[in-house]
Amino acid sequence: MKLKRARVWLAELLDRGDRLGLVSRQRWIGMNKNTHAFLPILCERGTDESVLIIAFSGGAQKLDVPVHEFFETTKTLGYNRILLWDRYYMYYHYGVDRDRRDWPSLLDYLKQEIARLQPQKVLCVGTSSGGYAAIVAGHYLKADFVHAFGPQTRITLDRQGIRHARHPVHRWRMSISERVYGEALDLASMLGRYNGKTRYFVHYGAGHEIDRHAVARIAGMPAVTTLGYPCDAHAIAIFLAKKKFLGYVLVIENQNRLAEMARHHFGEKVRITSQSTGSNPAPELRNEDISRLHLPTP
Repeated sequence: MKLKRARVWLAELLDRGDRLGLVSRQRWIGMNKNTHAFLPILCERGTDESVLIIAFSGGAQKLDVPVHEFFETTKTLGYNRILLWDRYYMYYHYGVDRDRRDWPSLLDYLKQEIARLQPQKVLCVGTSSGGYAAIVAGHYLKADFVHAFGPQTRITLDRQGIRHARHPVHRWRMSISERVYGEALDLASMLGRYNGKTRYFVHYGAGHEIDRHAVARIAGMPAVTTLGYPCDAHAIAIFLAKKKFLGYVLVIENQNRLAEMARHHFGEKVRITSQSTGSNPAPELRNEDISRLHLPTP
């Protein structure tokens, strides 16, 4: 009965998306034949298969901006996308379903999909707890780029961490679970072991105290660029969409110029830190005509 209701729900979702002009039935495919994966893992086929975006939803099972709207706004409908939902509220430490029940099995699955799809570039993206997950996945998958919006950067499992968690019961379960991937609990420690490839962009509201402190923990890590915008919102993707900047963020041609574009768009109000590495330096900020930068296709 649960599976039947899930299928009905998905059909209604697609019908509603068709009426709004946001989705096409021909673009939605199941990632494999396992019906348990059909809801927690979705893939939307694009016309440009050279780029794959792996998107991790946050605790509210969204990307701040509604999922389809997020991708419409960022104008990435030409890219292949894998959308993951953390229905367990465990920061993906419990995976997404019974076959991918922890971080190692989920990462193995994503590696297989990358090998099958053979993209030239891989981006991991997520908001809030999904931003945390995007950084973890980007590190272990050696993605080309990561975009994390208002991410948590450390998952504490002591009494204080449990007490102050948004979902204390779930955090308590994590504290006693053998499925928790200890290496990924502290992103500062994890990112200190640079994988030699990935570039990380961390977006946050400079006026949001919790997010500001969380991002400060990883600001000095190799290949990490942090962008603090002039707002106090945790839902930073919504702010960027309203300011008409979110559309630039995931365009693959913009990745090496993103800090420069943010400076041009927000002026001195944006706080940017960029940590270089010997093998993969972060771009220097320099003045350049905005017309030479890649804008999202209307």
